[in-house]
Amino acid sequence: MSQPPPSPSASPPSSAPASASDPKAPRRSVRILRRTIAIIIVVAFSLAAAGGIIVLLGDIESEATYKVIGTTALTGAVSVAAFCGATLIGRRTQWFGITTIGLAIVTMALSLWFLWGDPYADPDSYALEEVLFQALSSLALVTVVASISALILLLVPRSWVVRVGLPITLGLLALGTSLVLVTIWVESAWELEWLTRLNGIVWILAALGVVIVPLTSLLLRAGSKPAGADRAGETSARSTQPSSSQPSSQPAPALSPSALDRINAAARAEGITADELIDRLLTAETRTPSADESR
Repeated sequence: MSQPPPSPSASPPSSAPASASDPKAPRRSVRILRRTIAIIIVVAFSLAAAGGIIVLLGDIESEATYKVIGTTALTGAVSVAAFCGATLIGRRTQWFGITTIGLAIVTMALSLWFLWGDPYADPDSYALEEVLFQALSSLALVTVVASISALILLLVPRSWVVRVGLPITLGLLALGTSLVLVTIWVESAWELEWLTRLNGIVWILAALGVVIVPLTSLLLRAGSKPAGADRAGETSARSTQPSSSQPSSQPAPALSPSALDRINAAARAEGITADELIDRLLTAETRTPSADESR
């Protein structure tokens, strides 16, 4: 009596630990990086806040008090920008999050130099200091827009509103930033009335997209019935019925740890949760025609 051939889906025992351990390494490193950034933000902002409280208990009319309070406010704003960039770490657009964090750090360094230094003390270098102030204004603008864009990029394009509104909103933010940069670096641009009108219209539309796209996405998600509810009920109903090919005493098959890790890794690559990935795959599977319908 011949033995049955080995199943093609069976994998060697040595490959199971590798597939199970590979997805955990990047997840652990991302978790450590996020925790490190969060600790740095909390410590820096706490120290700045403590310094602001201390100087407010003393002479509030001194120049040092205003500088310390300005440093506290600057640290808080930069911390928020860095946090917005850190939310993208571990996703497909994490390069944008890292860029946002870098912009926040450079903006804070240049702002502290203007705040605590005396950039206009030397009249001979006034032109250079003016260029640096324009650079600071540009960096502050780009950092704010990048922080807002980082939060918008957290949206998962599952609905048509997000798929259409997300690129349009990001494009309007980029266009508005470019127009403001032109007015910062070109003095004669302030005299162009059409540029001022265009700048205002673009920023109004961009603000409209920033508000409407996330809210619409949340409303559609809250108002729609979860797609897994019907399938869960159907699956539970099927599981209660005895199968003719399988004894009722046999337990239901369960996923192995390596399969769960592979599902989680694929979900992280798509920027969604594992439940949403399975939801999407099951929805696509139910939409495929059956063998009888294809004939």
